[in-house]
Amino acid sequence: MRQAITGVLIPFLLTGISHGQTSCDADLNGDLVVNLEDLLGMLVHYGDSCAITQIIHPTLVVSEIHYNPNSLQGNDSDWEFLELFNPNENVVPLHGWMLSDAVSHSFTEMDSIGAFSFFVVARNADTLSTVVAQEIGLAEWDSGGGLNNTGETITLLNPDEEAVVSISYEDNDGWIETPDGEGPSLELMDFNLPNAEVASWAASFVFGGTPGMSNSMWGLSDNE
Repeated sequence: MRQAITGVLIPFLLTGISHGQTSCDADLNGDLVVNLEDLLGMLVHYGDSCAITQIIHPTLVVSEIHYNPNSLQGNDSDWEFLELFNPNENVVPLHGWMLSDAVSHSFTEMDSIGAFSFFVVARNADTLSTVVAQEIGLAEWDSGGGLNNTGETITLLNPDEEAVVSISYEDNDGWIETPDGEGPSLELMDFNLPNAEVASWAASFVFGGTPGMSNSMWGLSDNE
Protein backbone atom coordinates (compact mmCIF):
# COMPACT_ATOMS: atom_id res chain seq x y z
CA MET A 1 0.00 0.00 0.00
CA ARG A 2 1.31 3.48 -0.85
CA GLN A 3 0.32 6.92 0.44
CA ALA A 4 0.96 10.28 -1.33
CA ILE A 5 2.54 13.09 0.69
CA THR A 6 3.29 16.42 -1.04
CA GLY A 7 3.42 14.70 -4.39
CA VAL A 8 5.99 12.05 -3.39
CA LEU A 9 5.08 8.38 -3.07
CA ILE A 10 6.59 6.75 0.01
CA PRO A 11 6.11 3.35 1.57
CA PHE A 12 3.32 3.28 4.11
CA LEU A 13 4.95 3.28 7.57
CA LEU A 14 4.17 0.41 9.91
CA THR A 15 2.38 1.31 13.14
CA GLY A 16 4.78 1.52 16.07
CA ILE A 17 7.94 2.37 14.09
CA SER A 18 9.83 5.19 15.84
CA HIS A 19 11.11 8.52 14.55
CA GLY A 20 12.79 8.47 11.18
CA GLN A 21 12.74 4.66 10.92
CA THR A 22 10.99 3.34 7.83
CA SER A 23 10.09 -0.04 6.47
CA CYS A 24 12.87 0.37 3.89
CA ASP A 25 16.33 -0.69 5.12
CA ALA A 26 18.07 1.21 2.30
CA ASP A 27 16.80 4.60 3.52
CA LEU A 28 19.97 5.32 5.51
CA ASN A 29 19.39 9.01 6.17
CA GLY A 30 15.75 8.61 7.15
CA ASP A 31 14.32 11.09 4.61
CA LEU A 32 11.76 8.51 3.44
CA VAL A 33 13.33 8.19 -0.02
CA VAL A 34 16.12 5.93 -1.26
CA ASN A 35 18.27 8.48 -3.10
CA LEU A 36 21.86 9.21 -4.14
CA GLU A 37 22.87 10.18 -0.62
CA ASP A 38 21.82 6.72 0.61
CA LEU A 39 23.73 5.05 -2.23
CA LEU A 40 26.89 7.03 -1.47
CA GLY A 41 26.56 6.06 2.18
CA MET A 42 26.48 2.41 1.22
CA LEU A 43 29.44 2.77 -1.18
CA VAL A 44 31.62 4.01 1.69
CA HIS A 45 31.33 0.50 3.14
CA TYR A 46 31.89 -1.33 -0.15
CA GLY A 47 34.22 -4.29 0.46
CA ASP A 48 33.85 -4.24 4.25
CA SER A 49 33.88 -7.66 5.91
CA CYS A 50 30.52 -8.66 7.33
CA ALA A 51 31.84 -11.46 9.53
CA ILE A 52 29.88 -12.32 12.65
CA THR A 53 31.69 -10.72 15.59
CA GLN A 54 30.06 -12.79 18.32
CA ILE A 55 28.66 -16.31 18.24
CA ILE A 56 26.21 -17.39 20.91
CA HIS A 57 26.60 -21.12 21.37
CA PRO A 58 23.64 -23.30 22.35
CA THR A 59 23.38 -24.90 25.78
CA LEU A 60 24.34 -28.56 26.23
CA VAL A 61 24.34 -30.54 29.47
CA VAL A 62 26.11 -33.59 30.85
CA SER A 63 23.15 -35.87 31.57
CA GLU A 64 24.71 -39.15 32.75
CA ILE A 65 27.98 -40.43 34.24
CA HIS A 66 28.80 -44.13 34.57
CA TYR A 67 32.11 -44.05 36.39
CA ASN A 68 32.24 -47.44 38.15
CA PRO A 69 30.22 -50.24 36.51
CA ASN A 70 29.34 -53.30 38.56
CA SER A 71 31.53 -56.35 37.94
CA LEU A 72 28.44 -58.28 36.76
CA GLN A 73 28.18 -55.82 33.87
CA GLY A 74 31.87 -56.12 33.03
CA ASN A 75 35.12 -54.23 33.33
CA ASP A 76 35.24 -50.48 33.89
CA SER A 77 37.36 -50.26 30.75
CA ASP A 78 34.43 -51.61 28.70
CA TRP A 79 31.38 -49.89 30.18
CA GLU A 80 32.31 -46.45 31.48
CA PHE A 81 30.61 -43.58 29.62
CA LEU A 82 29.49 -39.96 29.72
CA GLU A 83 26.31 -38.74 28.08
CA LEU A 84 25.52 -35.30 26.67
CA PHE A 85 21.98 -34.00 26.11
CA ASN A 86 20.83 -31.29 23.71
CA PRO A 87 17.80 -29.43 25.19
CA ASN A 88 17.40 -27.28 22.05
CA GLU A 89 14.95 -27.51 19.16
CA ASN A 90 17.76 -27.70 16.58
CA VAL A 91 20.64 -30.04 15.84
CA VAL A 92 23.91 -28.80 17.37
CA PRO A 93 27.15 -29.43 15.41
CA LEU A 94 29.78 -30.52 17.93
CA HIS A 95 32.92 -29.61 15.98
CA GLY A 96 35.03 -27.44 18.30
CA TRP A 97 33.40 -28.66 21.51
CA MET A 98 35.68 -30.49 23.96
CA LEU A 99 35.67 -32.55 27.15
CA SER A 100 38.54 -31.99 29.56
CA ASP A 101 39.83 -32.75 33.07
CA ALA A 102 38.53 -36.25 33.99
CA VAL A 103 38.70 -37.32 30.35
CA SER A 104 39.71 -35.49 27.20
CA HIS A 105 37.88 -35.54 23.92
CA SER A 106 37.71 -33.22 20.92
CA PHE A 107 34.61 -33.59 18.77
CA THR A 108 35.02 -33.71 15.00
CA GLU A 109 33.20 -32.22 12.00
CA MET A 110 31.30 -35.50 11.70
CA ASP A 111 29.80 -35.19 15.19
CA SER A 112 26.46 -33.60 15.96
CA ILE A 113 23.73 -34.01 18.54
CA GLY A 114 20.08 -34.02 17.51
CA ALA A 115 17.33 -31.85 18.93
CA PHE A 116 16.28 -33.17 22.36
CA SER A 117 18.67 -36.04 21.84
CA PHE A 118 21.89 -37.52 23.19
CA PHE A 119 25.54 -38.13 22.39
CA VAL A 120 27.50 -40.81 24.25
CA VAL A 121 31.24 -40.54 24.85
CA ALA A 122 32.62 -43.88 26.06
CA ARG A 123 35.83 -45.42 27.27
CA ASN A 124 35.19 -48.28 24.82
CA ALA A 125 32.95 -47.27 21.92
CA ASP A 126 32.80 -50.82 20.53
CA THR A 127 31.28 -52.15 23.75
CA LEU A 128 28.80 -49.30 24.12
CA SER A 129 27.69 -49.68 20.50
CA THR A 130 25.94 -52.91 21.54
CA VAL A 131 23.51 -50.95 23.76
CA VAL A 132 23.39 -47.48 22.16
CA ALA A 133 20.89 -46.99 19.31
CA GLN A 134 22.46 -46.49 15.88
CA GLU A 135 20.93 -43.05 15.42
CA ILE A 136 22.61 -41.78 18.60
CA GLY A 137 26.07 -40.22 18.32
CA LEU A 138 28.81 -42.31 19.89
CA ALA A 139 32.53 -41.61 20.25
CA GLU A 140 35.45 -42.91 22.28
CA TRP A 141 37.21 -40.40 24.49
CA ASP A 142 40.80 -39.54 23.59
CA SER A 143 42.53 -39.77 26.96
CA GLY A 144 42.53 -43.58 27.10
CA GLY A 145 42.18 -43.56 30.90
CA GLY A 146 39.07 -44.17 32.96
CA LEU A 147 36.88 -42.16 35.27
CA ASN A 148 38.05 -42.07 38.87
CA ASN A 149 35.88 -44.24 41.12
CA THR A 150 36.15 -41.84 44.05
CA GLY A 151 35.31 -38.77 41.97
CA GLU A 152 36.84 -36.06 39.82
CA THR A 153 35.82 -33.11 37.62
CA ILE A 154 34.21 -33.40 34.19
CA THR A 155 34.34 -30.22 32.11
CA LEU A 156 32.55 -29.47 28.83
CA LEU A 157 33.94 -26.57 26.78
CA ASN A 158 32.25 -24.82 23.85
CA PRO A 159 34.16 -23.87 20.64
CA ASP A 160 35.31 -20.63 22.33
CA GLU A 161 36.97 -22.82 24.99
CA GLU A 162 34.54 -21.52 27.62
CA ALA A 163 33.55 -24.01 30.33
CA VAL A 164 29.83 -24.63 29.83
CA VAL A 165 29.62 -27.38 32.44
CA SER A 166 32.02 -28.35 35.22
CA ILE A 167 30.81 -31.24 37.40
CA SER A 168 32.90 -32.48 40.34
CA TYR A 169 31.19 -35.77 41.15
CA GLU A 170 32.13 -37.88 44.19
CA ASP A 171 31.13 -41.20 45.77
CA ASN A 172 30.29 -39.49 49.10
CA ASP A 173 29.97 -35.97 50.57
CA GLY A 174 26.31 -35.73 49.59
CA TRP A 175 26.58 -37.59 46.30
CA ILE A 176 24.53 -40.78 46.14
CA GLU A 177 26.85 -43.76 46.62
CA THR A 178 25.18 -46.62 44.70
CA PRO A 179 26.67 -45.59 41.30
CA ASP A 180 30.06 -46.44 42.82
CA GLY A 181 30.15 -50.09 41.75
CA GLU A 182 26.66 -51.24 42.69
CA GLY A 183 25.24 -51.16 39.16
CA PRO A 184 23.40 -47.92 38.40
CA SER A 185 24.86 -44.89 36.67
CA LEU A 186 24.71 -41.35 37.99
CA GLU A 187 21.78 -39.62 36.25
CA LEU A 188 20.77 -35.98 36.00
CA MET A 189 17.19 -35.92 37.33
CA ASP A 190 15.98 -33.17 34.98
CA PHE A 191 17.84 -31.24 32.28
CA ASN A 192 16.39 -27.98 33.65
CA LEU A 193 18.16 -28.49 36.98
CA PRO A 194 21.57 -26.92 37.69
CA ASN A 195 23.96 -29.32 35.98
CA ALA A 196 26.77 -29.12 38.54
CA GLU A 197 24.80 -29.32 41.81
CA VAL A 198 24.76 -32.49 43.91
CA ALA A 199 20.98 -32.30 44.42
CA SER A 200 20.41 -32.51 40.65
CA TRP A 201 21.80 -36.06 40.46
CA ALA A 202 20.50 -39.48 41.49
CA ALA A 203 21.12 -43.17 40.82
CA SER A 204 19.59 -44.67 37.70
CA PHE A 205 16.80 -47.20 38.14
CA VAL A 206 18.44 -49.21 35.34
CA PHE A 207 21.41 -51.54 35.87
CA GLY A 208 24.22 -50.10 33.73
CA GLY A 209 22.39 -46.84 33.18
CA THR A 210 20.58 -45.53 30.10
CA PRO A 211 23.26 -44.50 27.56
CA GLY A 212 21.68 -42.64 24.64
CA MET A 213 18.17 -42.86 26.10
CA SER A 214 15.98 -40.72 28.36
CA ASN A 215 17.16 -40.92 31.94
CA SER A 216 15.12 -43.18 34.18
CA MET A 217 14.92 -40.36 36.74
CA TRP A 218 13.50 -37.73 34.37
CA GLY A 219 10.09 -36.50 35.40
CA LEU A 220 10.59 -37.42 39.07
CA SER A 221 12.22 -34.17 40.22
CA ASP A 222 10.40 -31.18 41.72
CA ASN A 223 11.59 -28.87 38.91
CA GLU A 224 9.45 -29.74 35.86
